[in-house]
Amino acid sequence: MADGFAGSLANIDPNEMNKADLIVYGCKFPWDKKDDLIHLLGLQAATSTTDTLSSSAVNLKEGSVHAPGANAETFVVDSYWRKKDNYIARSIRRCVHEKVRMGIFRFDFNRKVADPADPTKFIVPGVFGKAYPNGMPNTEAVNNLLHSNITYNIDGNSQEGVTKQDEMEPELYQVGLKLYDYAHNTDIGGTMDPIPDPLDEYLKNNGGSTNDSAAPKA
Repeated sequence: MADGFAGSLANIDPNEMNKADLIVYGCKFPWDKKDDLIHLLGLQAATSTTDTLSSSAVNLKEGSVHAPGANAETFVVDSYWRKKDNYIARSIRRCVHEKVRMGIFRFDFNRKVADPADPTKFIVPGVFGKAYPNGMPNTEAVNNLLHSNITYNIDGNSQEGVTKQDEMEPELYQVGLKLYDYAHNTDIGGTMDPIPDPLDEYLKNNGGSTNDSAAPKA
């Protein structure tokens, strides 16, 4: 007899699922200007959030019951730092040393839509909280990139809302989502020098004609 539940799992359409790659984190600091845009929190690898509810046991004559306590939220972001991200890395370190909170945003680009007020721009839902980063660790593995895995402990409760495109640094949605952008021919090339074919180099240097039989014809 066929397992109907297993069969239904086989019919799941991955395109209908939320993609973890479309979750991008941003940040702002108390020393930023009020009209500064939301920064991209480094190039992100694995990220996660937790929202847990504590409970305490109350012992009664007929047994134990559990009373709900406070909830605790954390955002965990594994950030890879570019040279241009030095301001962000130094700012997080300052938050740790001076024990001040920073603003952290979690944007869900799975749900990005056009802004009804300006259809040429987008809006994206997100979660915002003020957080104390738990430290500024730098992982310096040989033959790897410098990165930091940081837990941001949300102070109080995070708040849901909607952010407009013009509130974000363009890098936040351009670089943060680059793997999901379609590329045109003009988007690729010009960043490295070609390596010449050894036979063509020899023929050119010794008065022969280049071997261009394999080159594409116009």
